[in-house]
Amino acid sequence: MSLIGCVDTLTDMCVSGWAANDADFNQPVHVEILVNSRVAATLPCVRFREDLRAAGIGDGCKGFEFAPDAYLVPGRNVLEVRYAGADVVVPKGRGQWVRRRKGAPAWETACIAALEAYCEFKPDHHVCAVGVGSRDLERAFRESGIPFRRFTSLEDCGDPAAIRSAEKADALICWATSTPCVETVRLLLDSTNSPGLVALGFVETAEAPAQIRQVFEKCGVPAVKLESIALAPGQPGIFAFAQLGNVAAVRESAVPVFAHIHVPKCAGTSFRVLLERHFGPRHLRLYVNDTYFVYGDEALRNYLLQDPEIRGFSSHHVRSFPRWLAGREMLYVTFLRDPIEQFVSFITHVKKLYRTITATSLLEAVPPDAPKLTLREFAKWLLTQDRDIPFRENHNVNFFARHSSPTPPDRLEAAKAALDGFFFVGIAERMEESMNKLRLLTQAAGLDFPAGPIPIENASSDYRDDLSWIHSGDEVGSLLLRSVEKDRQLYEWAAARFNE
Repeated sequence: MSLIGCVDTLTDMCVSGWAANDADFNQPVHVEILVNSRVAATLPCVRFREDLRAAGIGDGCKGFEFAPDAYLVPGRNVLEVRYAGADVVVPKGRGQWVRRRKGAPAWETACIAALEAYCEFKPDHHVCAVGVGSRDLERAFRESGIPFRRFTSLEDCGDPAAIRSAEKADALICWATSTPCVETVRLLLDSTNSPGLVALGFVETAEAPAQIRQVFEKCGVPAVKLESIALAPGQPGIFAFAQLGNVAAVRESAVPVFAHIHVPKCAGTSFRVLLERHFGPRHLRLYVNDTYFVYGDEALRNYLLQDPEIRGFSSHHVRSFPRWLAGREMLYVTFLRDPIEQFVSFITHVKKLYRTITATSLLEAVPPDAPKLTLREFAKWLLTQDRDIPFRENHNVNFFARHSSPTPPDRLEAAKAALDGFFFVGIAERMEESMNKLRLLTQAAGLDFPAGPIPIENASSDYRDDLSWIHSGDEVGSLLLRSVEKDRQLYEWAAARFNE
């Protein structure tokens, strides 16, 4: 038997690919999906794929797909795909996925998730934490059940003698909030075993990434990955992760990631299609059939670490915006639209596609007789609900403020602050002009970006009807105008920023 195949997707939501017997395509082939060395499923490779048939892989019925989500545990998970009965891993069939642990404060769990992405903690490991917060991290490690032999907490990071006198660590985590310096990094590297992990955190500034990389290079460690992780609640930080003694950790090009934040009904589908046509499988489509689902930073980190070839993603479900993930700079791009036009487009979209909607969360957020209602009737139902549903009130301000700054004193200002850190914020009504400006920005940065016009996708204008009720003198029109008041201010702010 001559086995061939490839794993195309290896994530918490989907493991998919294909496998076949090259000597006899009629011979059935099975694969085993293993999660943490245990077989979760044995699958026949029988799913039809047109690309396989076109490539001459038999009749094309050689694909497989599996959702491993139910088998993952909090912390680090190893996913593997093998040819059943052969004990051989299918090409690209091994990877890791870190699931965030719950129960500790958000900044602690975020830090631990990043550490587990870079280090497989074992019962014989010595973990050393240096600086303010080290005892909190020790407590979080113990409460999370992460294995280790010894945990040393050194609160006073200004005492080099204490670090030198401690047993060498397999993982050394240090909150050195001052400017990176060669002496400190060399001390920490000398205090860590090889193989081992050094994680060094600083206050996040515009200059910090270049300074950190320069210092590590002077210390003979060119392969360092940056992560935006809070040093403490409300204190933005940037961590450098260096895996010592890892021969595979060579210096990567660290190409930035086009992070397309797809605000619903703002021409995002057209932009996504443009990126997909240009980048192909290197552009991820991160959409979930749940209106309220939000990806965490740890999930995005897993995707990027799993496949360094990824050049970008599009998603409705990313609502926090760290500048650095998996050692790569995140270039956030989004488009805003006149909030009244966006509101109307949402209603016409639902009316057009209502019969094909399968997301329970969305169906519960729109009237059950949506296709039969006029736009005004639909709007009245939506705007008079006493629960938090999409487009009931300032959709875009909530989109950018609710997760990036969960308890802001002013949601509008929080949304502006989030967008102020974006690489580009375009205006949907000025799409051609927006694309021209975005191309100039990418060219100036030396980045690969698609040429040509943006395709027109997902239009539902034929489902419009009378809109004369949208004014302050109409009961429903008045409700609508009040409901988008902050969205209107955000849109005008973005348009003025765009003009500059």
